Amino acid sequence: MALNKLIRQDDGVPTGYHRIAFVQVTTNSHNSIAVFSYIDEESRRMPSSAEHRPYCRSTTYETEYSPNMTVELAYEYLKTLPEFEGATDI
Repeated sequence: MALNKLIRQDDGVPTGYHRIAFVQVTTNSHNSIAVFSYIDEESRRMPSSAEHRPYCRSTTYETEYSPNMTVELAYEYLKTLPEFEGATDI
């Protein structure tokens, strides 16, 4: 699963494919959701080498502690954030 929404990154690069890399639950503290953002799905599937790396921006979002956080719930949480408003599942 991933999210589809055009988001211009701080460096000006527009990204449209956003996938969760990991969800971390820090007991009795908070949850962390790491998101990798790519230009598009094709870029995400491109092989990475020392000479060529597709553009990928990593952002971590912190949430209130929830012991039952799953990747599916994390995607639903992301869609409540202003930057992912209107994002569609892909």
